Amino acid sequence: MPKNERKINELRNQSGSEKVEYHPKSGIPTKVQAFGDFKRQPAHYSLWSAPDPDTRPWRPFKSRLEFDVAKIALEAALNNEQTDRLLDICRRCAQKSEKFTFHNHKDVRAKWDAASQRLMGFTKDVVSIPFADRSWDYDVYYRDLWEWATDLPHDPYLFPHFHFDAQRLSKFNGQTFKHFVDEPFTAQHFWDAQSQLPDGAKPLAFILYADKTKLSSFANLPTDIRNGQGMGGGYVVGWLPVVKEDKQHSGKPAWANFKATVWHKSFERILSSLAERSRTGQWLECLDAAQRWFFPLILILSSDFEEQSMMSLTRGVRSLWPCPVCLIPHNKLSDTSCRYPLRTSRDSQAVLAAVQAKETAEEREEVLKGYGLRDIPNSFWALSSTDVHRALSWDRLHFHSGDKVSRVDKNYHAFPRWRDQKHPNQVMNISFTDNSVHEDISKMIVYATHDILTEADCPIGYLLLRCVRLYIELDMYASLEVHTAETISSGRHTHCTFSAILQSDKNWNFPKLHMDLHIFDDIKAKGATRNYNTKPNEKMHGSLKDSYLLRTNFRDVAEQILHINMWQVVADRIRCRLFEFDEAQRQADEEDLLKQDDFLVDVIDRPISTSNVFHVKLGSRQHSQTFDAIEEAHRDDQAFGNFRVKLNNFLNLLLPSSNIPLPEGKHIHLRGTYEITEHRFIRINYESMVDWRQHTDYLRCNPLFFGSPCFDCIFIRQTENKVVLGQLIFCFECLVRDHRFPLALIHPFDAPTGLRSRKDKDLNFFRVRARPRAQAQFYSVRSIIRGAFLVPDGPSDYLVVDTADTDMFLRVKMMHLEAGHIVRV
Repeated sequence: MPKNERKINELRNQSGSEKVEYHPKSGIPTKVQAFGDFKRQPAHYSLWSAPDPDTRPWRPFKSRLEFDVAKIALEAALNNEQTDRLLDICRRCAQKSEKFTFHNHKDVRAKWDAASQRLMGFTKDVVSIPFADRSWDYDVYYRDLWEWATDLPHDPYLFPHFHFDAQRLSKFNGQTFKHFVDEPFTAQHFWDAQSQLPDGAKPLAFILYADKTKLSSFANLPTDIRNGQGMGGGYVVGWLPVVKEDKQHSGKPAWANFKATVWHKSFERILSSLAERSRTGQWLECLDAAQRWFFPLILILSSDFEEQSMMSLTRGVRSLWPCPVCLIPHNKLSDTSCRYPLRTSRDSQAVLAAVQAKETAEEREEVLKGYGLRDIPNSFWALSSTDVHRALSWDRLHFHSGDKVSRVDKNYHAFPRWRDQKHPNQVMNISFTDNSVHEDISKMIVYATHDILTEADCPIGYLLLRCVRLYIELDMYASLEVHTAETISSGRHTHCTFSAILQSDKNWNFPKLHMDLHIFDDIKAKGATRNYNTKPNEKMHGSLKDSYLLRTNFRDVAEQILHINMWQVVADRIRCRLFEFDEAQRQADEEDLLKQDDFLVDVIDRPISTSNVFHVKLGSRQHSQTFDAIEEAHRDDQAFGNFRVKLNNFLNLLLPSSNIPLPEGKHIHLRGTYEITEHRFIRINYESMVDWRQHTDYLRCNPLFFGSPCFDCIFIRQTENKVVLGQLIFCFECLVRDHRFPLALIHPFDAPTGLRSRKDKDLNFFRVRARPRAQAQFYSVRSIIRGAFLVPDGPSDYLVVDTADTDMFLRVKMMHLEAGHIVRV
């Protein structure tokens, strides 16, 4: 018997032995092993010897350190900017020019905690609310609002931006001064608040955004700071408890009142440091050593409708009087022809006082239902000069936001790209997206569907399209950054027209539609809607959500999240200080450089290109080409026909009109061998018609921009009183003697469009028509005002998208008036 078989027979009957039987075609004999010797290894394992380890296993990385850094960036999903910052830190560590003493995560946490001691932290309190024969306890976390607020006027970088007094602003229009509002301190409620204070007193006006978290900022600071990140921006000042639903009580009126009581008792703690000071004020020495007498108040409350109902203690959507701002009946919410009495905190307090005199619960409930109120004291009543109903503000984010399906998607896909606007390839089957994408889709929806929902084929769809167009126009008026009496009047008229076209058999009585009635009252009272839009505050949800998902153990999360939030606040403050430090260093370096004689000579002697003068700068410079080469490359494009000849004619007119003498007094005759330099990018600075400040547009004239041609459309000033639209074809610099001229070949869209169609009137379209392409003209790039967003509507017609931004909206409205179109004003 072979030796292997004898071994198998010996082990076969042993308890726990293992047999390995290979496939007959493997040629490997069966094996039986004692269980302790059994290993799951291939047959060739014993013949294998491991190679020597790679002495540089991190290749193709240059070192193990580089691999470790790249791996951390990958694991943490760092974006490009964060990766660059990480690499910069690594380089600084390698240079050993700065101290670096961290050894582990404990050192990092300890340093953040030490830095957090400079700031006021969160206080934890417990609120106890009796309900259903027992006391219910809830944790509430909050910062001392007064201490937090009084830190900011001592900040050397914020103090210069504080506005302590109400203002009324006007702009001279050539005939008279026209009043306008933008910031809260330029609007009526800030003025009224200061009027109610003693002489010499100053309002310290808070803006509170309410969700589960409570964010606060200041109406005394400009919007750019208040809605930004870092110092002066919104900070978490409170974390309210969430009452979990109880099966025994959920859905009952008493349970709804209990949840509202928990909310307001908790909010009392957040407001507690302001209550007494709102009545007496408090003197505070500011950074300029001046003593100021401050009275705190809540000027603006920013939230969605559900939170507004909670703040005002109204009964919400299903009540008889659902609006938290006015006393409009639930069956009249779609009625915009009447003005209903405004709610006030004083009236609400009087109602609750009258309720207490009633003997039975039924009598009390009957009175409360007549006003849509709850029998609960409002936490905002503790603050003098604060009226919760006046502070509540219209929110743009929450109150406005087959074959035909494929055609809609096709139209969206065909639209040109536009800066700062999402460009979805399909919109009819979106499963999830955020509000900014919805907003961009809504701006374009009329332009994508007007040739689908026609009056002849789909009368109801066409009527809907008219409603949508008016709705978007209303939203554009609401989003203006600065308002005058004219824009407010136009906005009100648009709202009335929108409401009138809605009148039908359908029931439009729901609160969010009614809230539009208060848009322009709020603008006059509190300034532009961006002062109280929840959108900037809801951006903070991202960091709080990330803290919850990435930095907590999912138990008792409030303290953990707020702890991390403290670190983030500290990081923002230090970052601001670093920015100021770096800026001061940069300016000092520039001053040192200017003291160097050779630098001054170099700058003075350097020729200055006219392309950088005034409001235009060219970019994306290409290699210079001769006229002959350019005409040959574009021989199939009619716009380039007689390119050099037409340019000669244009320059012979341009130079004298610009007070530049013709070379040697003779007409210019550029030869085919002369060279010009193409540019494919233009940066335009222009004055906005909305806020009269400088804004910047970036224009492309590129045959291959990210894989696709991109030739932007533009507004062109043809004469002092005439503006036309057109499309960039070719942008270049042309040198004539010592002068370098920035020029553009442009396809004008100023051909007659004929009688205005009914659809264009109904949908308020501004239509332009392209000339034949062979009639392309040369312009100085200084004639370009700004970019224009146009979408094609036929072989040579285009529609101007006036909803692209607020300046475009007012600019196109002006063009309607100049064209004699009947517009909604």
